[in-house]
Amino acid sequence: MDSKDKEMEHIHYLMAKYSFEKRFKNLLIQMQDILEAMGILDKVEINTDLLGQAVLNYFEDVDRLKGFADIKRTNEDKIHGYETFWLLRDHPIQITDNSIAYECLYINEKVFTVMLVAKMLKEVNIDVNSRNPRLMPFMKLMFYNFKYRIFTQQSLEMMVTAFFCGCEFSAAAEA
Repeated sequence: MDSKDKEMEHIHYLMAKYSFEKRFKNLLIQMQDILEAMGILDKVEINTDLLGQAVLNYFEDVDRLKGFADIKRTNEDKIHGYETFWLLRDHPIQITDNSIAYECLYINEKVFTVMLVAKMLKEVNIDVNSRNPRLMPFMKLMFYNFKYRIFTQQSLEMMVTAFFCGCEFSAAAEA
């Protein structure tokens, strides 16, 4: 068996073991919804090959981690961090209209910032439209870091964990 056959066998293994199609479709819908809300869905293309590669990379990373650390179920912090990392790395959103090229130069970073924050807020039952004065600076800092800083799957997981920890402290202080 040559290396190409082994690679295809591994891809089929990942797709059979994990809910690849469901994850792919959910991400695609979320991305389309955000791009539509931004009013630019018709000016960009979501490269489904790159999106598929990001999903495969995510599942491969998680599968390797589960095997190494003997983990049965991946926690939400890890899911959010690792998924966002691979989406940002593979840049599935492509600009097709030059009229928005400059303002949307970092469209992947912007969309995946919104997606990640929305998922985190939903998990702690905070309305996405909440008027918390710290939310927008948090999102701007995250977006800035996605654009200009080095990050890893693990550092994103740590950021998500810290966010949830802060929410728990805040809830405890209010009680």
